[in-house]
Amino acid sequence: MIEPTKASDPKQPKPRKPIYLTVKEDLIRRVLSGEWRPGDLVPSEIALAEEYSVSVGTARKAVEKLVQDNVVVRQRGRGTTIATYRGGKAAKPYKFLNFYSEQDERTERATYLDFAEGTATEFDAQQLGIAIGSPVSRVTRLRSASGRPAIIEHIVVRGDFCPNAAERFARLRPSSIASFFDRQYNLLIVRVDEKVYAALADQEDREHLGSAEGEPVLEVIRSAYDLGGFVIEYRLIHARQGVYYTNTTR
Repeated sequence: MIEPTKASDPKQPKPRKPIYLTVKEDLIRRVLSGEWRPGDLVPSEIALAEEYSVSVGTARKAVEKLVQDNVVVRQRGRGTTIATYRGGKAAKPYKFLNFYSEQDERTERATYLDFAEGTATEFDAQQLGIAIGSPVSRVTRLRSASGRPAIIEHIVVRGDFCPNAAERFARLRPSSIASFFDRQYNLLIVRVDEKVYAALADQEDREHLGSAEGEPVLEVIRSAYDLGGFVIEYRLIHARQGVYYTNTTR
């Protein structure tokens, strides 16, 4: 009897990658290289098929995968464009943590408190995937709901991808940080990971949120990834007691 070939057999041929995935990966490479920037029009599927010497169906499947991954957006009457936060049909590619007050009011526009350039601590390095001592920018924001401070955000941005970000934040004070990265650095945030913990109020929570010493607060660590899979910024968020959250797809 002939024994079936084991997966570990070095003589066993490796499964071939589907052609549409190869095309998709090269399209992503072209975005990362700067050939196409957020908002740029992507060639038609017929043009891509001719360029890559594949069928139109294969090109269409590659583009569909990019649509599913929120890398490109189909716009009726215009075509397919690289996703952007700059207006029009803006990208909304990730689940976002929304905070609400006891009165079911969503947190309002942020008030910026502090801006600073610095170097990465051990914790920063772990969150951003960079070396300790690497340049980072630090930004602190306060959000209110129902006329009362609700959450405080400590935002840390990697300096190699976003040089002098603190100065730009201070000057522009953007309402949308995803749009800020898009406009200022041509970086498209395509994924956000959030981890939720229980914590106790610290000095800043007492000062800015009015929390009592030792009072429970909701702690969220939120990491934002670009198209290349790099963490561009992370946030340490504290929400006062009485504030709750929902995680929804936008």
